[in-house]
Amino acid sequence: MRSAENAAIAAVLGLFAAVAVAAAGCSTSGADAEGPAVATPNPNGKDLGGECVEGGECKSGVCEAGKCTAPAEVVKRCEGPSDCESKVCVAGVCQKASPTDGVLNGTETDIDCGGGDASAARCADGKTCNAGDDCVSGVCDASRKCAVPTATDGVKNADESDVDCGGKLTNAPKCAVGKACNAHVDCTTDGCDDTKHCANGRSCTQKDGGRTCGAGEVGAAGAMHESCCGAITIPGRATKLDKYKITAGRMRAFVTRTDGDVLGWYEANKASLSDAARAQIEPYKTYLPKDRKSYPYGADYQLGGTIYLPQRPSVSQGCFVGNTTKRANGSHTYDNGTLEEEDRGFDQAFLDRLPLNCVTYPMLAAFCAWDGGRLETFDEHVAAYGSALYPWGDAPAAGGYAVVNGTWQKYGPATAPAGACPSCDDNRVNWQNNYQFPAGGNPAKPWDFAYWISPPGRFPRGAGPAGHQDIAGLMMEITATTNGNETTTDMNGQTVTQPKVRWTKNGSWEGHAVGYAGFEFAVMTKYAKTGGRCARD
Repeated sequence: MRSAENAAIAAVLGLFAAVAVAAAGCSTSGADAEGPAVATPNPNGKDLGGECVEGGECKSGVCEAGKCTAPAEVVKRCEGPSDCESKVCVAGVCQKASPTDGVLNGTETDIDCGGGDASAARCADGKTCNAGDDCVSGVCDASRKCAVPTATDGVKNADESDVDCGGKLTNAPKCAVGKACNAHVDCTTDGCDDTKHCANGRSCTQKDGGRTCGAGEVGAAGAMHESCCGAITIPGRATKLDKYKITAGRMRAFVTRTDGDVLGWYEANKASLSDAARAQIEPYKTYLPKDRKSYPYGADYQLGGTIYLPQRPSVSQGCFVGNTTKRANGSHTYDNGTLEEEDRGFDQAFLDRLPLNCVTYPMLAAFCAWDGGRLETFDEHVAAYGSALYPWGDAPAAGGYAVVNGTWQKYGPATAPAGACPSCDDNRVNWQNNYQFPAGGNPAKPWDFAYWISPPGRFPRGAGPAGHQDIAGLMMEITATTNGNETTTDMNGQTVTQPKVRWTKNGSWEGHAVGYAGFEFAVMTKYAKTGGRCARD
């Protein structure tokens, strides 16, 4: 009997010793030789993991190894929740506070939410909080309650894509250019780009042809690229004209988002278009594509090598890009894959950076309307060009290169008549073979002439008086200005009469004279040396 009593006494003493050792580690008198620095928990202290010297710096009241840590807990017997600091008593033993125990404890600001425990949920609207970080909404109001998200609370919450903009739940306004977005509808421009930021224009949501305009080649040191969208006020007018020509990539954005049903888009949205934009499209809407691949008027054909008026402006339009057995020496910049059995020397990313060419007037007019503007007029282009011989003045003369007396020589000026000109400036405009990238093109596919065509903005010294790029050179531009009718023969040999539209006096990369303003052709004319530019009222 005596031995049994001694064993029981020893067990009790052993339990007390264990409790005493554990309690020593949680002393409120400060750090001992081996344990943590402990003090009364500080509700305004640092969260778990914060750097510290003493326990009083921490919400937990415990500083160990220079970091705020959770307090060690002594195993305590209990008869109910009120016996425990955690307010949780299970099977007669106090439990450690947990963010899922259904009790307000630990550093929580409301039951199982808020506070410094990173594993705890944030508190729902109406729950108690100390700071915005405690709340799902990110807002703790003056009454220490988590507030309902609003469009004016200065916090990105609910389904907003950026602070107080985007999404639907808070009725926030659309986001400005550069703000974060999840979808096109989040943006004032209706364009959410590939980096999930609101683009500068509806059509500039991809990198290639959307953000590759300006000086220098893609990947080159010192290249200065920017959005290909954006407009500059025309001198002496209230109207703005796009800084850059329309790129193939921008047109691709239009075709992709309408799935090629340009006519369907127009009919569904024409009531919301400006009178000027609608007037440019309505008389010619029967030419608009209804899909992408229906021959011959599907969108991919209208932007490819297919020619509708074979004798306008010449027998060879320069649009069809050939292949090994049919070297057509073409250069349409909109990549439509293998639809027309072409073998391209360059990939879609390369071509998307280039200015759009080989495009019909109705497609250009529809694109500009979709992009929030309208097609430019001839007079608007003239005003942006300026009154001098060239956009930069009457001198120096712009030059290029041609075979003179059997050898390649500096050639110019870019206004007729032309001839050998060693002193001409070949860095002003893309004219007469003075640009190649990559040099020599693709030797394996020499019929693809796209390497002669510079992406918009590569000749910044040739800008117009207000800063419009490539207002001379590179490509002529189809305008909305009509001048009578033209009767010709279509691709089926049928006689057709169509209104003529004027082309601008840019000249072209192939050598059309800069300053000549006499080109005007039927609305369904396509040409490898013409593109377009939009105006904004």
